[in-house]
Amino acid sequence: MAKTGDRVRFLNATGGGVITRIDGKTAYVEDEDGFESPILLKDVVVVLPAGHETAVKGSKILFDQKAFDAGRKTDEPKKPEPVAEEPPIKEEPIEETKHGDVPNIVLAFEPDNVKRLSTTRFTGVLVNDSNYYLDFTFLKRSTEDRGWELVFTGTVNPNELMDLVVLTHEDLPDYGRVALQAIVYKKDKVFSMIPPLSVTRKIDLTKFHKLHCFRESKYFDDQVLEFPLVSAGESVTQLEVDADKLEAGLKSVPDKDLAKELSKKYKTESGLAHKNVSAQTSPFKKLPLIEIDLHIGELTDTLTGMEPKDMLEMQLGEVRKTMNAHSKRIGQKIVFIHGKGEGVLRKAVLDLLKKEFPKAELQDASFREYGFGATLVTVH
Repeated sequence: MAKTGDRVRFLNATGGGVITRIDGKTAYVEDEDGFESPILLKDVVVVLPAGHETAVKGSKILFDQKAFDAGRKTDEPKKPEPVAEEPPIKEEPIEETKHGDVPNIVLAFEPDNVKRLSTTRFTGVLVNDSNYYLDFTFLKRSTEDRGWELVFTGTVNPNELMDLVVLTHEDLPDYGRVALQAIVYKKDKVFSMIPPLSVTRKIDLTKFHKLHCFRESKYFDDQVLEFPLVSAGESVTQLEVDADKLEAGLKSVPDKDLAKELSKKYKTESGLAHKNVSAQTSPFKKLPLIEIDLHIGELTDTLTGMEPKDMLEMQLGEVRKTMNAHSKRIGQKIVFIHGKGEGVLRKAVLDLLKKEFPKAELQDASFREYGFGATLVTVH
């Protein structure tokens, strides 16, 4: 709507000027010569709102777009502001570790709530404990045609962790056997070539329900369930051997026939396992590792009526029984998992082994796999 002081032009006639006054629907327009003409408001158009005249006397500005737009709203979209391009992110140099020039790869399962194992979810995490980049595929065994299904593929940086999958208890049965295929390399530096990795691993699904199987780890802040895949550059193949089934299968075999029975079950390298042992007493050079979990929940289904001393006797009895069953298997390695705790069970186990089996070699088991909670025994 035109108002007093606006510069206008006529729609239906030649001319224009400045509105000096408005009377109803009639505007009185004064032209450049000072003559005032009445004209209907509907027959004029504003070309310069009042207050936007030029400061130069005598100049003729009929229309100032910027000044005109300042007095009204516009529906025209504003042009987007130019976005400054961010400089490319420069990769930080890789901090290598002394042991990292041989790949060490771990598959870990981290519970959302370790105190509610029966309902919680588990995040599968790949740990790349090495100085190499890892291009990998993570697979699970398919129920169809005994093939494999892709779960995740990606690249994990040196000495880093990567989440692979989140599992509920309904998902766990599908992950009883998994596999990892990977190529390792370094960027921008010379390195020794390592053959492509291909590892299959049987996952003990019962451990997902046992609190003591979730242990402290140097890779995580919380308790996790870990399954080593590659250790010191080698696939962890002993995990394919079910030690419990091996134990059960040998219980009925007399000691004198133990070596003969084992030779049927396992293909072993020729030669002696110990320089002081003859081939007739021990034709084995490599024997499958045996793991014995001494946590009381693994040894009995009920603790009703049991005192702490009774539990300790049961645990030590398991150690004694295991050692007696394998006393003639020179070179046999046995891991007794006792946990860290307050160290009571560990001390009792070491005291028993030193007293009743003085020839056995004792040492801490692999920290990478068992933390501080296991003892490795080598039969001699």
